[in-house]
Amino acid sequence: MSALTPGPKIREGKARMVTWSLLVPGAGHLLLGRRRAALAWFAACQVLLFGGFILAGATQLDYGRWLGFGGMKMLCLMAPECGNFLASQFAAILFQSAENGGHSPELIPWRHLGHCMSGAGGVLGFFSAAHASGLVLEKLEPLPAGRLTPGKAALATLLLPGLGHALSGRRLKAFLFGGVVLGLFLLGMFLGEFADFNRQRHPYYWIGQMFLGVPGWLGNLIATGRSFTQVLPYQDAGLMFTTVAGLFNIVVGLDAYARAEEDWVRARRAGKEVAP
Repeated sequence: MSALTPGPKIREGKARMVTWSLLVPGAGHLLLGRRRAALAWFAACQVLLFGGFILAGATQLDYGRWLGFGGMKMLCLMAPECGNFLASQFAAILFQSAENGGHSPELIPWRHLGHCMSGAGGVLGFFSAAHASGLVLEKLEPLPAGRLTPGKAALATLLLPGLGHALSGRRLKAFLFGGVVLGLFLLGMFLGEFADFNRQRHPYYWIGQMFLGVPGWLGNLIATGRSFTQVLPYQDAGLMFTTVAGLFNIVVGLDAYARAEEDWVRARRAGKEVAP
């Protein structure tokens, strides 16, 4: 029996949807004729990105890096905002950081919410690519009732780690993956006295933490007011655990996508030969 993966032509179609969606969230959906979904993805990502820039005084630019040749700036890399790639480039040109303008970031009351919003907009950009690529399969032949499409399985993981596996009927994996991810995150937050989820203090760790999805974003906002005056005994361990939790959730989302894709292949083989 051959591997439970789609054929080359389907994979090429998925790659195109991923590419277009990473450039502009919703573009892949539009190419597939899903206009409402395209508008929803585009609006959500752009409102979060530009709303976050406004609330944070565009201090997101302080955590990015310009790339170019000589003195010419060509690309601004901000993570995870780069998941909404073209819009993040436009924002980098349109805005100027309030901090670079002489204002202290502490005087921007909504900067943490702004950072969370723009980061969430970038993370959603990545997941819009997964959702659009899953629609390539659904366009050929929908899954039977009660089965989850690959894109929805990945997106469910962003709502709650393990949820994508649970909705596709894989309860053991749901409890295992969800428990590990959330357990690592909560343990790390505890070791860091709930003050380690902060872009201003730990910008590189913050990138990984944001991929935990909704639980991490809520944790980010809850921990906004937390601070400490000295280095904590287990602060580094807390940062490591929370960051690993977010990065591992990417793997969990990919696995949920792959398992739902296998369900599609099995369902299609049950009735006809899989398309090339």
